[in-house]
Amino acid sequence: MTSSSPEIAVVGAGVAGASAAYRLTELGFKSRVYEAEGHPGGRMAATVINEAIFDHGAQFFTTRGHKFRSAVDAAAADGAVKVWTHGFDEPPDGYERWRGVPDMTALASWLLAKADVTVHFDQPVDHLKRLNASAIVLTPPVPLSLALAQRSNLEPPEKLLNQLRNVEYKRTIAVLFPLEEHPESLPSHGGIQFLDDPALAFITDNATKGVSDSPAVTVHLSNDASVALWNEPDHELTEFASKHLEANIGSFVSLGSVVKRWRYAGPVQVLEESAFVWGKQPFIAMAGETFNGPKVEGAFDSGRYAAEKIAEFLS
Repeated sequence: MTSSSPEIAVVGAGVAGASAAYRLTELGFKSRVYEAEGHPGGRMAATVINEAIFDHGAQFFTTRGHKFRSAVDAAAADGAVKVWTHGFDEPPDGYERWRGVPDMTALASWLLAKADVTVHFDQPVDHLKRLNASAIVLTPPVPLSLALAQRSNLEPPEKLLNQLRNVEYKRTIAVLFPLEEHPESLPSHGGIQFLDDPALAFITDNATKGVSDSPAVTVHLSNDASVALWNEPDHELTEFASKHLEANIGSFVSLGSVVKRWRYAGPVQVLEESAFVWGKQPFIAMAGETFNGPKVEGAFDSGRYAAEKIAEFLS
């Protein structure tokens, strides 16, 4: 595209935003990405505590559709993702669970690198019109995107607005434990998934997973426990997680703990549409895991669809 090409802004550098930027580049359009945090990935997040490294958002992703699988295969060829395990049950179900390399932020990082876009980290967007863009992709959680659109006097038509107002999210609390020694009683792949447990959703040994050289365990509370304990102080959340961790892996010595709260851990219900689009000056496409299908692949597909709708509008 030439210097006179339309300006396209992508808000959010999670998988949906990275996928949108990637697809726009494939279609011959350049975009600018704005991310409120200092790193890409969104809920595919990682953090460092002393020398220990933790995946503390989404722990894995799966592939079902051809388009997402093609991107994942290309990312795997570049060393950005790899298969973590073929199941958490005994025996495993054989279905691939993928992880990022070196951590879960890697897929979004890879997509953004392939898109060859400028990413403005630590740049929260507070007004859409100040982006001076002909088209905008909104990828934060729906309540945040909707509030931003309304604050910018660019809210969607009433039918879309009513649907977006009804979107609800699950909450998840993660408690991160750097340990004195590597736990020995976890499965060989380092993950325990709880499907119906009232207290826990997941335990990950990040060292066995391949994320951390130092002992580092992530504990995700269940959605119900997260809601019930949301406003409790961190030390009570740590005690709760520690008790249930010990019940599952035996005694351990923690070198500390960090609590992470995910207010928008995933949609309660998923909208059938792949994205919502409206407006002309600018044209807006709202995308993310609430659309088209939940979790990582849904976010990827939604971002891709939003990019295609923008390309149609600008062509």
